[in-house]
Amino acid sequence: MPVTYLVTLLVAVLASAGLTVWAFLSWGASTVIPLLLALALAARWAMTPVAPDDGHA
Repeated sequence: MPVTYLVTLLVAVLASAGLTVWAFLSWGASTVIPLLLALALAARWAMTPVAPDDGHA
């Protein structure tokens, strides 16, 4: 794993954590928690494996 990838990943995690804390303080938990759940479901959907298409065209 290249060092730049690791550093970029670390910066992204810290930035998203800071943004989450800021959103909690600004908007409150009742708004932020559903948004976080929607993001988690979207990420889960985006990472699901796709079955190979073995059919004939």
